Amino acid sequence: MIKKTLLLGFLVACMLYETELYAQDTLRPTPVDTTTSVGAKRRNVVYFTDGLRERLAGNDQKALSSYEKALQLDPDDHASMYELSELYARQGRIDEARKLMQKAVQLNPDNDWYQIRLAQIYKYEGNYADYGEIYRKLLQKHPGDTDYFGELSSALLLQEKYDEALVVFNEIENQIGVNEMISLQKQQIYNTIGKPRKAIEEIEKLAAAYPYEVRYQAMLAELYMNSGAKQKAFTAYKNIETLDPEDPYVHISLSDYYRQQGDLDNAYNELKQAFENPELDIETKMQVLSIWFGGKQMTNDLTDKAGELGRILIKAHPDSPYGYQLLGDMLQNKEDLAGARSAFENALSIDSSSYAVWESLLFTDINLNDFTQLENHSERAISLFPEQPLPYLFSGLAKYQREANADALKRLETGQKLVVGNDRLLAEFYNYLGEVQDKLGNHAASDQAYDKALLINPDNSVVLNNYAYYLSLRGEQLEKALKMAAKAVELDPENASNLDTYAWVFYKLGRYDDALRWIEKALSLSKSDNGTLYEHYGDILYQLGRKEEALNNWKKAKEEGDVSDLLDKKIKEGKLYE
Repeated sequence: MIKKTLLLGFLVACMLYETELYAQDTLRPTPVDTTTSVGAKRRNVVYFTDGLRERLAGNDQKALSSYEKALQLDPDDHASMYELSELYARQGRIDEARKLMQKAVQLNPDNDWYQIRLAQIYKYEGNYADYGEIYRKLLQKHPGDTDYFGELSSALLLQEKYDEALVVFNEIENQIGVNEMISLQKQQIYNTIGKPRKAIEEIEKLAAAYPYEVRYQAMLAELYMNSGAKQKAFTAYKNIETLDPEDPYVHISLSDYYRQQGDLDNAYNELKQAFENPELDIETKMQVLSIWFGGKQMTNDLTDKAGELGRILIKAHPDSPYGYQLLGDMLQNKEDLAGARSAFENALSIDSSSYAVWESLLFTDINLNDFTQLENHSERAISLFPEQPLPYLFSGLAKYQREANADALKRLETGQKLVVGNDRLLAEFYNYLGEVQDKLGNHAASDQAYDKALLINPDNSVVLNNYAYYLSLRGEQLEKALKMAAKAVELDPENASNLDTYAWVFYKLGRYDDALRWIEKALSLSKSDNGTLYEHYGDILYQLGRKEEALNNWKKAKEEGDVSDLLDKKIKEGKLYE
């Protein structure tokens, strides 16, 4: 059926309508008692025409007024009813719009446009039965109209009359052939009514009708996978690979297929092919990586594979930071800290907005004991993320390492105020605040910071050790220091620094035999020669009367460095100075 546009149809109708009236008025004698009626008809046409003109100009209210006047002059003017119903519907006056169209259809039941308008109103109101019934009747007049079939099927679906809808869709399919829209509708119906096999058959039929359409093969493969027909899915994937070897998505699908089959070598090879293709967007690749590596224990093999994929990403997407991020993470896992830092720096040179990468870079700096770079990078991170506390901690630590203690204190105090809901991080701030305040001679503030750290975590062996050591150096609260040092040793019994502190508190208490036992244990467990340990050992030996041994250990301490300012005087005079 050839459908004319609505506007053209009614313009022609208007012209014919006026021509008919003109012919009636001029060619036939008009009885005197009907002159007024003919005049009303003429004015009706004028108002109708005015309404049409105003509506086309976008003046809906003026158009509405003109159509209402036209109907006052001719209550059976179905053309005005049609136009006015649309304007009422726009204003939400649906009940009035429906009544007008019901009357228009009564007056002119052969006008398809009237039927369609009324059907759409029924649909809007949720009256799906009458909506569908109108299209049934229209199809009786126009049995080949696929648009009407589509509307009828929609009405049947809304009424959940699935079997009837399938009949309608099959009729459409018989007329126009296999069609994606119809196949998908039928598939959906079969799934709804619990016939998954029939749903798959619809897509099989669609794929057979269009054997060179990759999308249909992909749809079929997914259906097979979901239904457990994995061999059929594999065949569909291979068909896609044959039809479009450059399609990266098929390699992702094949990778997933092989992975589910436990064939990890082929799965990884397919994954590499997908990642090598720059047409596959980087976001999809990162999602796939999360499936492959997320939550898994990173063995050497997985780490190597992830590193290789990172290099592939860098080559395929040189303007993306993700490849460098992945490579950096993997190199960090392999303890290639210099390589990891270089990768993180490359990632940030492309996109400096990722705070997580900045954190990775800062941890790499600190693991490399590169406090110069740690300070540089942490200051840059602070400028970009002033609300994040961790860079302040690292900046304070870096400044403390180069003995810029006043600057370190400022950074630590600022960062500490930014910590929210992270007690572990807050305890670290208090620990370093204790260190820095002690170096600045603010002993009360130092003790207060350490006490706060221990309130958060009483079992922090580092804080216990440091706090105890500084108290022992000052000779203050030695019993408290002894308890803390003992607890630090209990928590970390093979830490030479903890054992040294414990020994030194005993020394300060004058318990030299206990001090000797623990300093010798510290020396036996120390992984490297340490000047402080040898100097302490010498001091303890001196107090025990073993002066020659004391001198020998002071000399060893001087060779190793990191000793007190009094060591040279001790060696020169062979006497203990404190």
